[in-house]
Amino acid sequence: MATIKYLLQSKSSTAPVYARLSLGKSKSIKRKTGFVFDFRKWSTTTGYPKTNDANSKQLKNKLKELDVFIIHRYNIDYTKGIVINSNWLVEVIDEFHGRTKPNKTEYLIEYGNEFLEKLPHKITKNGTPTSKDTITKYTTIVKKLTEFEVFSKCKFLLKDVNLQFKDEFVKYLTEEDNIGLNTAGRYLNFVKTILLDARKNGRALSYQIDDFKGFTVPPPIVTLNFDEIEQIKNTEYENENLDIARDWLIIGCFIGQRVSDLLRLTKDFIIIEKGIPYIKVTQKKTKKTVQIPIHDETKEILNKRKGNFPPVFSNNEDSNSALFNRYLKEVCEIAGINKPTKGNLNNPKTNRYETGTYPKWMLVSSHICRRSFATNFYGIEKNTTPLLKAITGHSTEKMFLTYIGKEANDFAFQLAKAWEETSSKNKSNTVKLKVIKNASNQ
Repeated sequence: MATIKYLLQSKSSTAPVYARLSLGKSKSIKRKTGFVFDFRKWSTTTGYPKTNDANSKQLKNKLKELDVFIIHRYNIDYTKGIVINSNWLVEVIDEFHGRTKPNKTEYLIEYGNEFLEKLPHKITKNGTPTSKDTITKYTTIVKKLTEFEVFSKCKFLLKDVNLQFKDEFVKYLTEEDNIGLNTAGRYLNFVKTILLDARKNGRALSYQIDDFKGFTVPPPIVTLNFDEIEQIKNTEYENENLDIARDWLIIGCFIGQRVSDLLRLTKDFIIIEKGIPYIKVTQKKTKKTVQIPIHDETKEILNKRKGNFPPVFSNNEDSNSALFNRYLKEVCEIAGINKPTKGNLNNPKTNRYETGTYPKWMLVSSHICRRSFATNFYGIEKNTTPLLKAITGHSTEKMFLTYIGKEANDFAFQLAKAWEETSSKNKSNTVKLKVIKNASNQ
């Protein structure tokens, strides 16, 4: 049976009066009533003011009215299956005082759904409509927030989203929904975007929203070096799909594009400028147009296929990418790409990515093409970072550098080799001077 008890939690002369709604031995909810009272005039035994004066009597009567009001609403809402929680109690107390009930879109999920409705009609900074992928991502976020509400048995207002909410949401995603920490961190950025949109539209938010930030846990970067690429290139594959996947892999390592752009290349993407052939492609994700010189390794594959890029595995983009990823592992395994390598691998038992050391072929996916390009060509004297960025399409040097898979010892070795070459060159160019005995001017 639901019961109400009033209490003060401070010894102030204007101590807030709390209502504690007990719903049994295991659950109780406590919220401020909106009244304040002098602690010295309060009866901890009865849970009401001592009736020594008119003000005390008036407050006692008000609290009894609130008691009746809360229990009445509880009986109605409980039978309807409405979740009885702290938010519910706040709403009931606000209703008792005649305060305005929150607008529908002051609630997190309702505003999230409104955000989704507007999203297809929004224009991005690039002047293009919101992509299908972006809409899918935000749809997933609102779905996750809805599931979190059900789990929490709490209907969140926009202003309830604070740093505590952030911690609890991440805990739910990683422990209950079995999502990786990196994915959970990315989800927070999407949640914040929805909240900032709400603020632009005049909704009240927590003052902590500016500190509500996503995060990433940098994963180990897996790449193929030039020797490994050559090893794959020189491997014979009897299966046609593996031969096609090998050719796409090699091209990918020398053009540095995402799989969504790599696998749609045809000879129509090749242009000639000033007698030099280039691959010119407008990236699907960023809408940036990049122009890539055709490396000898790419030319070799084009010549092998009579001027064409390799065929695709499927006309469906998602299936094509999935098949490419599947064949890549087999391509690298057959080629003996077995070096023990640190990386993240999905554990089928837990369906979570786990960091460990595995044979490199097990860690290979389509993204290795782009990472290998950035890593292999970075740090070479003539390949400046702006030049490489112009090919990969990264907006900032910071983003580009997240693709680099070299470690401190790699750079140290590269620098040592460069110094050695410079030293040898200087020695060979040194003019040997011969000392001549003093001679007479006569």
